[in-house]
Amino acid sequence: MAVIVFVLLGLDWFAGVVIRLEPQSIDRTVPELGIAHEDLCIESGDHRLGAWLLQPEETQPFEPLVLLVHGWSANYSTVLPLAEQLAGLGHEILLFDVRGHGRNTPQAHVSIKAFRDDLMAVSRYAAKRYPDRQLVVIGHSMGGAAGVLAAAEGAPIDGLVLIAAPCDVVRVTGEYLADQGLPGHLIVNLVRPFWWRRIRGTFRSLTPARRIRELDIPLLLIQPEHDNRVVREHADLLAEAAETEYRLIPDREHTDVLEDSLTLRFVLEFLEDV
Repeated sequence: MAVIVFVLLGLDWFAGVVIRLEPQSIDRTVPELGIAHEDLCIESGDHRLGAWLLQPEETQPFEPLVLLVHGWSANYSTVLPLAEQLAGLGHEILLFDVRGHGRNTPQAHVSIKAFRDDLMAVSRYAAKRYPDRQLVVIGHSMGGAAGVLAAAEGAPIDGLVLIAAPCDVVRVTGEYLADQGLPGHLIVNLVRPFWWRRIRGTFRSLTPARRIRELDIPLLLIQPEHDNRVVREHADLLAEAAETEYRLIPDREHTDVLEDSLTLRFVLEFLEDV
């Protein structure tokens, strides 16, 4: 019995090591943009999330408010290149850091469930502050996965753009481990039950490829051609589940796709049609 307990405790510890958060530093800040902005703090359960509202002078009062969501281990500065371009064209942008990221209190682990819950809290804040405006969420990587889950759970989202988003967070974790030379598929199947304990349930309701079928809002999928972090098959499976197509951005990788002029063009066309 002691050996079994020791093994289980060891596996639980290892499950935490596999998903230990190593947040990236903030590369560039909103004040450096020279765009009018408001520094915010938005509550999500027991957490207080740092946020920014970009308010360009030429904003049209009834255009959609754009909410940008960064990926796992990143922060708001990761999506700032796209935010800056949109704000420069007169779009009002809401940025925030998911708990444990960016300006927020550090945490060892942050799950996809936490991403979903924080996005739901921020979208509800936006809907309450701007009750007469539509809200379009643009999610990069894990932020895109969170966008699908939040919309499926009833968040006040009127349009959704997914950029390099995974179709399955467990699968993409296994692929990431495999890229490190580890047996990723074996590891994620071994520690999956210990992740269930952390999220207090299974991943059934937290799988974007499953939940995207429930959405009845305008949807845009964007995939960088040379993304080695979230490979193209994820976009294939999301598009198939949503019964739509995705836009491929040539010669771009996982993060620099946010700076591409073609990405901006597709997003602007989407905003016009929402």
